[in-house]
Amino acid sequence: MRMVAGLGLTIGLALLAGCGGGGTQHDIEERPLDQATALTTLQEALSNREVQSTQFVDVTLPDGSPWTVDIAGTNLPVAIEYLTEQDRQRIGDKVPIQATPDETPHVVIIRRAGFPEGEGSLYLRVFTDQHFRFQPNPPSDMPEAPYTMREVQARLRRDVQDFISWYRANYATSAAAAATP
Repeated sequence: MRMVAGLGLTIGLALLAGCGGGGTQHDIEERPLDQATALTTLQEALSNREVQSTQFVDVTLPDGSPWTVDIAGTNLPVAIEYLTEQDRQRIGDKVPIQATPDETPHVVIIRRAGFPEGEGSLYLRVFTDQHFRFQPNPPSDMPEAPYTMREVQARLRRDVQDFISWYRANYATSAAAAATP
């Protein structure tokens, strides 16, 4: 009798395993940070690194195209663009965009509009809304912790601050030495 019950249990477990009893599947909504939230976060991050900034600065991209960059430093020659889907459709591949969040960031030199060649240069770092997505309404039985808007903003803030640290480590001292008579 025990052998029959054990065999029944074994067959039952095998059938369950074969039927895909791998847990509940969910279509989990993800949204990118909207541009207004991202711009506020970017300016906070710059301010935390003592970089004064202004929004919507006209620049010339490396290929000579005009563009309005989201944020540019006023006391440090850096610029940040937060590309949305609409931006990507307009700008195409005129500035390099990271394929994945863990790829080495691309930085390009652009020029403020109205400045002659060699002047008004800015180091541009592009962030894309594809890499800053959160889950606004995760199901309660979600197997892993969802990305909240606050966590995604913290990651964006940290990435901007890393960019500023990179700039200062690589270019700030040489720029200051060149400006000294």
